[in-house]
Amino acid sequence: MKRCLPLFLLMILFPGLAICQDVFKGGSKEKFEESRKKIEAGITEKEKDKLEVAMRVLALAVIYERGDKPANQKRSFDEVVRKRVNGKSLSEVFSLAENFVKEDHQRKIEKMEAEVKAEDLKKQKTDQLKAQLNVLQAKPVKADLLNGQLIIYCAFTNQGDRAILNYTTVIGYSSTADENDGWSCSKGSSGTDIFKPQETKMFSCSYPFEAAKKNSTAIKWDQMTFPITDFSAYNLVMDCYTEKLEIAGTSYALSKNEFTKEEERALAKSKLELDKLKAEQVSLDDFMIVRKK
Repeated sequence: MKRCLPLFLLMILFPGLAICQDVFKGGSKEKFEESRKKIEAGITEKEKDKLEVAMRVLALAVIYERGDKPANQKRSFDEVVRKRVNGKSLSEVFSLAENFVKEDHQRKIEKMEAEVKAEDLKKQKTDQLKAQLNVLQAKPVKADLLNGQLIIYCAFTNQGDRAILNYTTVIGYSSTADENDGWSCSKGSSGTDIFKPQETKMFSCSYPFEAAKKNSTAIKWDQMTFPITDFSAYNLVMDCYTEKLEIAGTSYALSKNEFTKEEERALAKSKLELDKLKAEQVSLDDFMIVRKK
């Protein structure tokens, strides 16, 4: 079957002239195969490969749409694809597949954007909470070794203009290689040790030094000359922060659902992947490259 497409200018110059294109017939499997062979007889090997890829892409489009269109579920993939290309020329079939590739790429972008937005909102909530907790600001001071115990010292300062009655602080360490290979302890008060405005207190926690060495081999324990204040020189990360506090009857506290450092790294990676995805110019030819590999 051919479809004749008259060209306006040529018809004016040469009345009766028309360009005829072979089209796919999707009424049945036999008619489709016959029309496809006829079309393939007049195209290059590269175009044949592109047609095969286009048909596969259109099959993927059917898979994607099945959930939204119950009518598609009553027919086979081949039947739905044949109906979709029925009466269409080779170039139109390429265009159909090309459009799906671009639409699918845009769907991936929108899906990742939604995921990044959700993680960003979670991070913002955690950042806001940490800013409130940071009224009781923590600062690592030193690490020392006394009687076989590794002692971590941190200074906490109430930077607000109100006294803090209830609070919980965390003092710990880890390595630059793994934030989970260290130890931590909590120090706090429930009204018995008030933090006055602008007051600074020094808190410490101790850990068996030999156990600490076994727990984290990434830290350069044997190179340390105590006391130490340059923690990064030994792959040591000091982790001092305020976990909970109460000011003027309002409580603020971190929970297990807060945004973690690992999630921050994952979010940063997702943003880079999203930028890369947005910059990509996808086409049907990309699927041909994958097929050849």
